[in-house]
Amino acid sequence: MEGRRGSLFETGAYWLLYVVSAGGALLHWRLGNEELAALCAAAAVAAVLLITRGHRRKLTVPR
Repeated sequence: MEGRRGSLFETGAYWLLYVVSAGGALLHWRLGNEELAALCAAAAVAAVLLITRGHRRKLTVPR
């Protein structure tokens, strides 16, 4: 997907990844499964980095 529509779709997918993985990290932590909580937290951090990468890319586009 090219252009604005593809960018919105990609950003939305990263936000969905963030929401699901952050919720999963909290759920697994509350249930006492620290290994899966750490894995979900790592996925949430990766999603945040991907979301911010997209915002930085938009700021550096020459006009």
